[in-house]
Amino acid sequence: MKVEILMATYNGEKYLREQIDSILKQTFKDWKLIMRDDGSKDKTIEILNEYEKKDKRIKVLQDNKGNLGVAKNFEELLKNSSGEYVMFSDQDDYWMENKIEKYIKVLEKLDKENLKNPLLIHSNSYVCDKNLNILKKEFINSKIAKENNGNSYFFCYIVQGATLLVNRRVVELALPFLKSVKLHDRYFHLLSEFFGKRIFIDESLTKYRQHGGNEIGAKGSIVNKILKKRYFDKNDRELIIEISKKYDKILKKSNLKDIEKYIEVTDRSKNRIKRFLLSKYFEMKLIKRLFLLIKG
Repeated sequence: MKVEILMATYNGEKYLREQIDSILKQTFKDWKLIMRDDGSKDKTIEILNEYEKKDKRIKVLQDNKGNLGVAKNFEELLKNSSGEYVMFSDQDDYWMENKIEKYIKVLEKLDKENLKNPLLIHSNSYVCDKNLNILKKEFINSKIAKENNGNSYFFCYIVQGATLLVNRRVVELALPFLKSVKLHDRYFHLLSEFFGKRIFIDESLTKYRQHGGNEIGAKGSIVNKILKKRYFDKNDRELIIEISKKYDKILKKSNLKDIEKYIEVTDRSKNRIKRFLLSKYFEMKLIKRLFLLIKG
């Protein structure tokens, strides 16, 4: 069972070696690492080329497409992937040595039906400082990630991109990326909930490094933004609407009904009291319902 790992890089020279080394140290050896740089100005490219020469499992994707941004960089990597199972790696984290092995064990327990349908597996992460000292033992609230409560995923951001594994069916559904995709992890999360299965490994298998150069950090994550500001994210709403339009022929009636209700609840031009009452249709934490009343 071979796994392809996709790594998008940009000005990552400071921590890149540690992350690639952590992949090289994996107890599961049957993997391929594909990396694409997004126009770095530092020595990132030199480091990538060095590792490509060092290990035949490592490939650096070369093109003239320039700086695409994080989501489009991963989309380009996906276009150049062919594996049945794909994992995603940030350039500045550190993988526990048994990370891939843990995912493979989950895959081995699944039946053929689950394996052929859209499948997403994710895990938790340690939140660490720049030197990989652990600050928090969990990045994702494991209780919420495990619960799988009905339509709660509309307002729960529980899938971290650096912990993702998806099968080829999810990749086929996702490509080409929709225009409103800002974060590939949320996109894949929604696709798995609508069309397939999401499995959470209740264990921290990645050291999620926090430093000044993070593209998305624990302190500035979409999770905290939503909890501190509003009960939903504007970009997320646009993505869900776009998904409903693109996949309307294959979405279940129950999914379409959920999306319709979600669009109503998050329509800030409508009466907030009515939307507050309608929000009871969703599995949503009370604090988010209160934000609906307070901020609309």
